[in-house]
Amino acid sequence: MKTTLFANDSIFNVYVSVYNGVKDTTGTYTLLSNFLSSVRHRDEILHLRTLPDKESRDAIKVSLPLATVSGAFSYPRSKATLQQHSGFICIDIDGKDNTQFAHIEEVYLLLTSRPEVAYAARSISGNGYFAIIPLLYPDFHEMQFDQLREDYKEIGINLDSSCRDVCRLRCVSYDEHPYINEQAEPYSGVYVQPDFTQEQEPPAPTCQREMDDLKKVERCCGKISEHGIDITGDYESWKSVGMALASLGENGRKYFHICSRQYAKYNYAETERKFTNLLRTTNRVNIGTFFFICRQYGITYSNKE
Repeated sequence: MKTTLFANDSIFNVYVSVYNGVKDTTGTYTLLSNFLSSVRHRDEILHLRTLPDKESRDAIKVSLPLATVSGAFSYPRSKATLQQHSGFICIDIDGKDNTQFAHIEEVYLLLTSRPEVAYAARSISGNGYFAIIPLLYPDFHEMQFDQLREDYKEIGINLDSSCRDVCRLRCVSYDEHPYINEQAEPYSGVYVQPDFTQEQEPPAPTCQREMDDLKKVERCCGKISEHGIDITGDYESWKSVGMALASLGENGRKYFHICSRQYAKYNYAETERKFTNLLRTTNRVNIGTFFFICRQYGITYSNKE
């Protein structure tokens, strides 16, 4: 069961891996919005928060769902098996690491004043908060976290260092009134070590990244057209493809037509109207969603078949 926290074109409609308790190592895929909206385990979580000892709380936590907020992974879950980064990072602020605050609710007030915070809610224990932040350079996940940690130290907040791990699991939680800001600014900070070498180059300028994305999309669409592969067989799939391609602006229109043409009932005018509408209404849906959907059909932007 889930609530209607998010609209159909929400920035949280990106794929992540979800696991049915700590013993589930295989996992499945779901939308991040579905994971955050779920209230199925509300009663268990509220009961957990009343328990005085950690052992009792952990006994409940082990059976609750977990998700990798930063992306979708294949088996076994690891940095090397990341299929697609979600474009988000999840940070934890634990009460035990932030005793400088008289009340943990002060952390919530600070989080909700930050322009990069898209979602903030109470953690499963009720003794801290977690926040979800869109990243401008998700390929540099660890370096962006390192800078986030420095920035948050300056405002008096200590972040859980384990959030640096791109495949870190987040346990389902419940907050009756979570903070949601779909217009959050993608975080652009990148921490660079003093001994920085060219073995790991800093993020490319936005224009260069957009050019690289266009080349990748073109390769995928070439394979889609050559082999007649329909990745838009139902309305939700069609819309998801369009939303992702709309993140490229007008450059994505021709590719939306290429993908849509593989459907037996393709209609040019309808496709035009849909893409125009998506350009107006879609907010920062990651182009990675398109690559993720392509992978489900065996299509990648690699030149190798």
